[in-house]
Formats: sequence, C-alpha cells, structure tokens
Amino acid sequence: MKKSFNIISIVILVLCLLLQFGCGKKISKQDTVIFTDALGRQVKIPKPVKRIVSMAPNVTEMLFFLGLDNEIVGVTDFCNYPDLAKSKTKIGGYYNPNIEVILSLSPDLIVATPDGYSKERIARLEQSEIAIFLVNPLKIDDVLDSILLLGKVTGKEEKANQEVGNMRLRITKIKNDVKRIPENKRLKVFYEIGKDPLITVGPDNFVNDLIETAGGINIANDAPNSWPMYSVESVIMKNPDIILTAPPTMVSSEKAQETKWDKYKTISAVKNEMIYPVDPDILLRSGPRVVEGLELLYALFYER
Repeated sequence: MKKSFNIISIVILVLCLLLQFGCGKKISKQDTVIFTDALGRQVKIPKPVKRIVSMAPNVTEMLFFLGLDNEIVGVTDFCNYPDLAKSKTKIGGYYNPNIEVILSLSPDLIVATPDGYSKERIARLEQSEIAIFLVNPLKIDDVLDSILLLGKVTGKEEKANQEVGNMRLRITKIKNDVKRIPENKRLKVFYEIGKDPLITVGPDNFVNDLIETAGGINIANDAPNSWPMYSVESVIMKNPDIILTAPPTMVSSEKAQETKWDKYKTISAVKNEMIYPVDPDILLRSGPRVVEGLELLYALFYER
C-alpha cells in the first residue's frame, strides 16, 4: 500500500512539473514592437529579431550593411553582394520565391520590397504569422530612410545612425561640388540598360535621381515611364555627351559593345570617346552602395 502511494505521488509530481513547464511556454510570449512599413502597414516585429529572410538584393545589402550577418538566414538567388550573401540559403527568385524553403528557415522577420511582394504568392507566409516588413527606396533619400528604419526594426539603430551620418556627409560633398558647375556645362547622359531592345532610365526612379544628383542631365527624363524602350534615333537627336553601358562581360562581346555605338559618329559621346561601362549592381540597386554610385558618376562626368 505504501509502495503504491509512493508511485502515485511520483506520477503526480511528474505531471505537475510537465504542466508547469508546458504552461510556462504558453505564458511566455516574445516581446513585439509595432513599426509602420513603406505601405503604411502596422507590423508587429519580434524583439529581438533573430532570424531574417531577405527577399530583394538591395534589402540584403542593407541588412549586411547594418551588421546583421549572423541574423540573415535566407536571401534570393540574385543576392550576390557582399560575398557573405553567397553563402546564405537561397530562397528562389525575386518574383517567385520558394515558400517551402522560406518556411523551413523558421524566420521571425521577412524584409521585402513592394514590387517583389506578391500577396498571391506568399499568402502562406502571411498565414504563418511571420512578420513581413516592406521598404520602398525609390530615391537617394529613401535609401537613407530605409536604412534608418531597418536599424530600428532590427535593433541596430546606433549602427544605422552612424553609417547614414557618414553617407550624408559624402552626398553633401557631391552636391556642393555640383553646385559649382554652371548649368550650361552640365553633361547630357544616356544610360543603356538594355541592349535589344534598347532600354534606358526615365523619370521618377532611383537611377535618374543618381544621374541628376551627380550633375548629369538624363536625356530620357521626359520619357513616359521609368524604364522606357528608346530608339537610336532619339539618342542621336538628343546627342548625349556621355553614354553609360553595361560592362563587356554582360553583353555578347567587348567588340559588339564597341561597335554598337561606334558607327554613330555624330553623337558627341561617340565622337569624344566618352562611352563608359558601369556595374549595374552599383547603380540599379537602391541600397547602401548609393554613395559609391554617386561618386562614380560624378567622377565620370567631371573628373576625367
């Protein structure tokens, strides 16, 4: 009888301990802070953020820039900078991420951009109650604001403030240098983003902002959209002083790149041999390398 009583007592004790720890898990909830993202959505962000998935190359660059190397667990197939990004788990493409892979990484935060964010494709992510935060840097100032906001969201506010402060100093220097250039000395610029068909930079986008801030005049800034198809005839008519192209490794061959414009001798940029290959990742990604891109353009325009 006594032995049975002891066994029952032990069983009750074990059950009590299990209930205590089980209840403890239910009661203990991770703290959250509410932030407003680029679309005005109120997003509950866990505190601290421990596992982050990036759904855009420029977002990946911002997160690494903030020193979140250890927290980043997944990036897109196109996230190739910095080098550490190449070692992270790939979640698929920009517009077609692999939802199963993302869920398998157990992120507590997903950072995306509106143009790569499809509610139809990632409905399961929303249902999983993972925090999805959107940034939308369309101008230089937007990049700085996005870095500051992500700094707050991820607990890297001090780092963000310090880095953005340094970036502002470099941007201000470029702007002051540009102010000293007379309007009639500003260079007309054509940026060949796509070769066949010919695609360039129109108004109201990040690259146009870079060109103008660096003191250039984008010859396609009156185009009907941000990434217009353009004709060679229009380039000839607008007569740019400088043409920016993709590096030879990104086109069929270096010879093809040279001869594409070489036959149009009436264009000032061709006549004066001012056709320059530029790394599109630096200029097209609205991320922390914005200052590097700005300084590169200013140097090409006015410090040759």
